Amino acid sequence: MGNWKSVPLMLVATLITGPVTAEMDFPAWTQSDWRIEENRAALNARTPASMRTPVLILGENRRTASESVVILIDAPFESVRPVVEQVWEKRGYAVEKASLPLADLVSQWQQIMLAAQPDLRSALVDGVYGPALAQAVKEGALTETERRQRLQRLAVRTQATEDALLQVPVFRKEAQRSRFYREQRVDDDARWVDDYSILDLRLVMGLPVTAVTVKREHILRVPRQILSGLADSPQFFKQGLVPGGDFQATLAALTQALPDAALRLAESPEVWKPAVPMPPELPAPDWRHPPESAAIEPAVRSLRTTDALTLRAVHSLPDGALIVGVQREARLNDETVMIAQLWRLVPEAPTPEVLWQGLSGADDLHANPKGSRFWFTGQPLNSAQTALFQYQQGEGVSALDLPAEDRQRLPFAQWWVNGEDPVIAAYSVSNLRHLEGGMLSSPQPVPRKEWFPNGLRLLAGGAAPWVEDGQGVAELDPESGRVTRSLQVPARRDGLPGASPWPGLDPRAMKGNFPGIVSAKGKWLATAFSFEEKDGGPLAGVHLFDTDKSELLYSAVLPGAGSVRLTAASSDGRWLAIYGGNGPVFLWDVRGNSAPLRLNADSVYLEDLTFSNDSRYLYGVGNEHILTWQWRN
Repeated sequence: MGNWKSVPLMLVATLITGPVTAEMDFPAWTQSDWRIEENRAALNARTPASMRTPVLILGENRRTASESVVILIDAPFESVRPVVEQVWEKRGYAVEKASLPLADLVSQWQQIMLAAQPDLRSALVDGVYGPALAQAVKEGALTETERRQRLQRLAVRTQATEDALLQVPVFRKEAQRSRFYREQRVDDDARWVDDYSILDLRLVMGLPVTAVTVKREHILRVPRQILSGLADSPQFFKQGLVPGGDFQATLAALTQALPDAALRLAESPEVWKPAVPMPPELPAPDWRHPPESAAIEPAVRSLRTTDALTLRAVHSLPDGALIVGVQREARLNDETVMIAQLWRLVPEAPTPEVLWQGLSGADDLHANPKGSRFWFTGQPLNSAQTALFQYQQGEGVSALDLPAEDRQRLPFAQWWVNGEDPVIAAYSVSNLRHLEGGMLSSPQPVPRKEWFPNGLRLLAGGAAPWVEDGQGVAELDPESGRVTRSLQVPARRDGLPGASPWPGLDPRAMKGNFPGIVSAKGKWLATAFSFEEKDGGPLAGVHLFDTDKSELLYSAVLPGAGSVRLTAASSDGRWLAIYGGNGPVFLWDVRGNSAPLRLNADSVYLEDLTFSNDSRYLYGVGNEHILTWQWRN
């Protein structure tokens, strides 16, 4: 090894691989407090005696074996490889050449590679993401603005799938690697796997640097008594460790052979990932917190019976009557069961009129803008399959004769209604179908769905269908399914800006658990936000947008709530009601300057909200109660 010492390390790298252009400095961080531990507690209690060995522990406060160790050496591969190979071969380990494409590196090294070398990120954007995004705009899946926004985020993204990397020639280059890999079986209940490697990081860090990894994994069968009753549990327990003797021998050899080379230690290389520019920020919210005020009390009507009863949905007809979806206890075939009913309730009438009943359903009513007609799904008493029903004021309830295949999809469908014919969307809005003359049209694909892995969600209301997704909200052409415009939203949930598993998206913009609403008359849109931790506690409410100007109006906060559960928009476009599952309903005059009204709902857990057709009343249903609020003459 004396010949290697006599030549400066940088000169060796230059002679062998050409000039080096470092995109990052050699990392400064190292795990300095380490020890070799022989205590039995460092390994799993079920580890056989034949598998026990002194282990490396990184960190003063750690008590169990470190799962692996990476020794980072500020020296070229050609200097390090013979030193380490000689040590391992003396210990009986057969080392083989095992170069691998950059696309096959473990994720931690891939992220360091993309963080350290902006030109590689650019190659990935130009070769993979850019062309795909351009095609998405052409197909009507994304807007041009969204394409640019995604490209800006992708330019600083340090995560990529193997498939994406392999599409770019530079990532098919191979990094030099030597490897010792061995599987050793002790008996039917125990075995271990050694995976040691020497990796050339020149193509990863842009520096003549080498990583030596030492890792062993114990695989122990879980005792049968622990598995009892847990058929899906894994049959083996795994524990990573670093054999102390192998680590010490490797480290000593490197220190002796390369005394001028800096060394760093870590359990995982992720600690050495260099900083990258932050992705573009989301739009800033404009928080509006309702001031303390007296609550408006509702008129409460109880429909309590001797049977269990829950009011699930409510809709106001133009004639002032209410339609209520009900779940109640009943006797059926000499058994007590829960059934669904649809009631028509006239304010002066002592009892409701039963319009329909079935085994389930009528818990989501989809009305036209006039309120005179609506649709719902339900399972009839004499059928095992969900059916589609419509109600026409003055005519009552009628069933629509859909094919069995279409009826099977109804429980998972999403709705948008404008005029007289609704649009029904498949689960996650992968396609749109028009309900015309009692029949569904052929599915019209929605290209946008393919670009949002967590799906789309249709919003009620609006002159055209709007969807919430993982980027914001977007308007669709109801005929073609193509996006016509989109709005980028402020954050809607907790998260880190660069931590999205989906390329080009910000996890904080992901849609929440409950939908917003659109007002065609008021020309505004509300999309819900929910934070577990914001300014010292949970924060929920809705971001309100002007749909004409595509601008954020403000962010209406729902005090004391962890999420937004219900929203309702008045037919005149002026009012927005928000409810969080507990506490009061807040009524916002969307474009007015007045403070929101607080509507008391303490006695009831609300299941649905709706405004009267003249926008003078707000109705809420829950338990066996109907609540009516009036806030103006």
